[in-house]
Amino acid sequence: MASYTEQEKKQLHSISIIEIMAHFGKRLDHTRSGLYYSPFRDERTPSFHVDEAKNTWYDYGTSEGGALFDFVCKLANISRGEVYDWLASFRHMVPESEYKAVIAPMLERKPHSSRIVIDSASHTFKKDKLVEYARTRAVSKEVLQKYCEEVLYHVDSAPERQFYAIGFKNNSGGYVLRSSISKRCSSSDITTLNSDGQMSQAVTSDKVIIFEGFMDFLSWITDVKQQTPQYDCCILNSVSNVAKALPWIMEHKNIAAFMDNDDAGRETLQKIMDCASESTHDVCVYDMSKLYEGYNDLNEKLSDELSSKDQSSINTKHHGTNII
Repeated sequence: MASYTEQEKKQLHSISIIEIMAHFGKRLDHTRSGLYYSPFRDERTPSFHVDEAKNTWYDYGTSEGGALFDFVCKLANISRGEVYDWLASFRHMVPESEYKAVIAPMLERKPHSSRIVIDSASHTFKKDKLVEYARTRAVSKEVLQKYCEEVLYHVDSAPERQFYAIGFKNNSGGYVLRSSISKRCSSSDITTLNSDGQMSQAVTSDKVIIFEGFMDFLSWITDVKQQTPQYDCCILNSVSNVAKALPWIMEHKNIAAFMDNDDAGRETLQKIMDCASESTHDVCVYDMSKLYEGYNDLNEKLSDELSSKDQSSINTKHHGTNII
């Protein structure tokens, strides 16, 4: 591993994520909201966001994100200690002709702004499509209205276009936004709830339940048929937020973790377990993913069960009609 001066490090940090994507032939066509096709997989709908001004990224498909180093680690499958060498090699391996013809014009354009602006938010849901979308995700209207808001928002690069979405508030006062056609967030942070289901960073129980996404939490509340969780809850809203959550999580004696059954979920669970093992007091971590083995996450399992019930109901109705 080579050594670099502070000036050289600064130059390497200036390499943009878009520049790297362009060099490796990744699709750079995007929607007006700034979503690109993910460089990490094949997909039909863009779900990869790049903030060109900050040189950060967020993959809505996997709930992962970060800065330049995180991007290179994932793209090249290397450790953070190898990133400077990789970036240095990348800088030298880009032919000057390619840089001038393809990359330089791209970097000279005005950074694409995709900041989410919230126009209004209400716990009263008037848009039936949002309520129905929540129902297909195994979330009741009562739970939806208690924990979420109907949000009207726009992207600052296209203020003339407004969108409705289910908004789940985080500790920073921003929203995770979901609808049947989009996944966005106005800011990235965790959401902590007390045992009464109120947003709070106070510790009100010995046990904390951790969910990777808010749909997991909402469908769980719906499934157990209660309006409040009875225990403290932490919704990560993205596995990249786990570091923010760990100090609060570790104030509890028992941790029930509903992480996704994928690499990112397993890595996050391991981070929680490692932190618990280093705690100054006894902390027990329970892996709840076995409850939805064969599914990516808890919500997928509960949604599938609901879909099966709906189909069974339809078949019963059809059968009755045939008898008549």
